[in-house]
This record gives sequence, structure tokens and C-alpha cells, in this order.
Amino acid sequence: MKISPAPFAYGQVGLQRSQDNMSQAASDIAQASTQTSQGANRLQDGLIALKSSELEAQANAKVIAASDRTLGSLIDIKA
Repeated sequence: MKISPAPFAYGQVGLQRSQDNMSQAASDIAQASTQTSQGANRLQDGLIALKSSELEAQANAKVIAASDRTLGSLIDIKA
């Protein structure tokens, strides 16, 4: 029986992407706080992107946890 690590890998890739998006959103927020014109709109967009990235990271962490539990169950069944 071959067990594919794909769900775990997808969760890791998604988590990395979320972290990259969080870094970009934080940079956007920092830049918006130093600008006077259109700063409020950019700040709001950055905060929304930051929250969205947080939710994506949480979802990807759940994928990793579910994959870990499933793999553990399959190993228990196989043993």
C-alpha cells in the first residue's frame, strides 16, 4: 500500500504562501502608514490582506493536522 504525502505537502506549500502574503501585507501596511495621500485606503487593503492570509494559514495548518492524523491512523491499521 502506497501512502501519498501529497496532502501534507500541499498544506506546507499553502502555509508558506500564506506567510509570504503576510509579509507583503505587513510591508504594504508599513508603507501606507508613511504616506498621506491614499494612505488610509492602502492601510485598509493591507489589513484586509493580512487577515485573509491569517485565515489561509489557519486553514493550511488544519490540512497538515488532518493529514498527520490520517497518516497516523493508516500506520496504526497497517501495524
